[in-house]
Amino acid sequence: MTVTGSYDAHGHAGADNRPAPAGHRRDARRGADARRGADARQGVDTRQGVDTRHDTEDFSRPVRTRWPLAGLAAAVLAPVGSFILGWDPDDVTVREGTDAIYEAAGDHRVDFWVGGSIGFVAVLLLLGFAAGLTRLLERRAPDSLAVPAAKLAFAAALGGLMFSFGLKHVLAGGVPGGIDSSFYTKTDVEVLALVVSQMQYAAWWGVLAAAACVAVVTLRYRVLPLWFGIVSAVLAGVSITATVAIGLPYSAGLLAPVWLLAAGIVTLRLRDREI
Repeated sequence: MTVTGSYDAHGHAGADNRPAPAGHRRDARRGADARRGADARQGVDTRQGVDTRHDTEDFSRPVRTRWPLAGLAAAVLAPVGSFILGWDPDDVTVREGTDAIYEAAGDHRVDFWVGGSIGFVAVLLLLGFAAGLTRLLERRAPDSLAVPAAKLAFAAALGGLMFSFGLKHVLAGGVPGGIDSSFYTKTDVEVLALVVSQMQYAAWWGVLAAAACVAVVTLRYRVLPLWFGIVSAVLAGVSITATVAIGLPYSAGLLAPVWLLAAGIVTLRLRDREI
């Protein structure tokens, strides 16, 4: 007959409940600690038995941002909306007087309308780019006063461009064939046409003021490539000099899109880094 079961050290039936030797207990604790350490490295909550691996984000991967692309798009669309789809009355038309300007403006009604619409899209893109660029500068040069100055300059640029594109839509509605032509006299259209032809360039001045601020931060703190800081300083300096010394703020309309394009390219190359 075969008897199965547990026996103590003296051969009596029953489980051996004597405590394990101290060495065995230490080995058991070390094994349990090793298992808990492995679970923790894999993201398993050993206290509650919950697997948290799916709740852990991988912060080692670079975060790609899209605001540099907004700057590139604004650099292309804003000039199109400003002066490419704009109109400058020539000297002959101006000398011929109000009637000639009124009729000539009517021939560009579609340009005014499409240009104004494209311009407002560019303003929204510029808003996103300005927010991203100034946040980058603020992170890398938190103590520089040029950073809040750049924010104010971008705000002024956005306001000036919105005003310019708004006037362009008003002009499109007031010229012959426009939806609001009955609301405007020929003199109104003449004045609007001349103001819009100048504002489509001068409204860019705020962007170059922001470029000057970016140049200061870049050259002082090296937050962006040195060559970009030099380009920013040169473009801003030319426009500021032309405005102050000669009274020609219109150079901003030609130089600001160039700077905006360069800024978009520079920040786009930084998109795999912390921006």
